[in-house]
Amino acid sequence: TGAGAPFGLNLDQGASWANLFNIPSPQGMSVIRVIPMDPDNSFLIQKLEGPQIGGRMPADAPPFPFLQQSTVDVIRLWIQNGALP
Repeated sequence: TGAGAPFGLNLDQGASWANLFNIPSPQGMSVIRVIPMDPDNSFLIQKLEGPQIGGRMPADAPPFPFLQQSTVDVIRLWIQNGALP
C-alpha cells in the first residue's frame, strides 16, 4: 500500500485504477496489468487465476485457489465492461 508499494502497484482507494488501467507490468512492456474489455489477457486475472509469470498474488495467500471464483468473476466482469474507475 501507499506510495512505496512494490513495483508501483499502490492499490489504495483513489490510486488503484491509475496503477492498473493499461499500465505495463514490471514483468515486461507487453504484459499489461488491466486491458479494458480483455480479462483473459489482463495480467491481473492471470495472477489471480494462477500465475503464468512470477509468484501468486497476494504473496501471503494460501495455495490456489485463494479467492473464491465468484470474486474473480466480479473482477473479470469489471475488466470486460471496460475497467472503469
